[in-house]
Amino acid sequence: MAFDPTPTTWLASWSEDGTTISVPIATFPELTAVEADAATGDIRKIVWALMEKLYSEYNGTLVADRPAKWTMSKSSSINTTTGVVTNTFVTTLLTEIATQEVPAE
Repeated sequence: MAFDPTPTTWLASWSEDGTTISVPIATFPELTAVEADAATGDIRKIVWALMEKLYSEYNGTLVADRPAKWTMSKSSSINTTTGVVTNTFVTTLLTEIATQEVPAE
């Protein structure tokens, strides 16, 4: 198999209508409706859930089927004094200089 760039490969419940994209909150195991609420939610929790989901899908994809122009890694460290985990995601996307578009694989 080869890299499949379709959004539903990476976010199974992804949909769009030409104007709006839609992904059910349940797509992101780390996110609740309260955390995603447009008026009272927390953007940090949304980013955390999105990054965790994308990393999970990327990491679960066979190396031969991953994109060549997008790489992703994650590292975590624990502060045993505070009990806080620091998570670092590194995402690299290659883009064309003139257009900033991701080139074909």
